[in-house]
Amino acid sequence: MSAVDDAVALLNKANIAGIDAIYGNNLPQEEVDSKNKTIVLITDAANDPSSFGNDDFWSLNQEVEAQIWYSQQLDSDPETIEISMMKAFTHQYWQVAAVRQRMLDPVSNQLFNTFYFSRTKILGDD
Repeated sequence: MSAVDDAVALLNKANIAGIDAIYGNNLPQEEVDSKNKTIVLITDAANDPSSFGNDDFWSLNQEVEAQIWYSQQLDSDPETIEISMMKAFTHQYWQVAAVRQRMLDPVSNQLFNTFYFSRTKILGDD
């Protein structure tokens, strides 16, 4: 599985209260303008070969970007959701690579935040 697929599956399995939908790579058109749901979009940020030897590489350093747009009717603390999301990743052997600050989108008036999570994926004998 790709890092994006793994990250989406990880968050879906975590079932974090306050997150209404999780998507990988693309948002469906009906979600693009949604302001009533808290939505997470996971995309690739890096996929670099590593652990070189014998004219080959044996692992990938992978990083995903997780963007979260909060519902305008959010009735919980965004920090609670963010901590749950970071713990879900770290409990599955990912690292929190970076966390940006929450900002307000001036067009949609939605609060949003961006996170980066990384891992090293060991490859098989392909």
